[in-house]
Amino acid sequence: MVKKMNKIFDFIRQVYSGKTIARILFNWQVENNCKELKGVFVDLASGGKPSYQRYWKLNCDKFISSGYNTANKTDLIIDLNKKIPIIDNLADNIFLFNALYILKKPEEALREIFRILKPGGRLFLSSPFIANEMPEPDDYCRFTSQKLKEMLNTAGFAGVKIIPYGERFSATAYLLHNFFFFNTLRFFVFSAALLLDKIIPPRMKDNHPAPIGYFIIARK
Repeated sequence: MVKKMNKIFDFIRQVYSGKTIARILFNWQVENNCKELKGVFVDLASGGKPSYQRYWKLNCDKFISSGYNTANKTDLIIDLNKKIPIIDNLADNIFLFNALYILKKPEEALREIFRILKPGGRLFLSSPFIANEMPEPDDYCRFTSQKLKEMLNTAGFAGVKIIPYGERFSATAYLLHNFFFFNTLRFFVFSAALLLDKIIPPRMKDNHPAPIGYFIIARK
């Protein structure tokens, strides 16, 4: 009961801080899957101190953040379209959130990530599926779960777990986010969308998914 109430309060807090429903659902995936992690961490394309960092629980020996320009205030400036300037087998855990779609050659970036992970290390990845174009500075494609798995396997990863988050109704609410001018209206729309997502038949979700995005865990 306490956990459920905390989730409700967190939902309200995020809505009234202006978060989209996509960001809320993504933050919850981080909370569910990035806890009790240890070792050396690399957060690629973090852009400074993003909101998801309050949702993970890390026991860090070393933490490296990176971005693609100096405005991000990160430890490293990294262009993920090029060779990543990090030594082989360094990281126990790597995060690449909502950035794969902006890369010209995502397969090469995944191979680079595989290189800098320690054997047994894990990649935590997220990628949007139903979303407007978001040039940051580029936007090339949306990946299906099948393509994500294929790219990760080709890069050498094993034990790939793909978790869809959101569905048709929450995806619609996300696409229409800017039309909901008041946070109170967003609260009711987002709440209704999440409830309506639950009534979508499981067979439709499994065979013809329409999530906002995918959260992926892959092991080297």
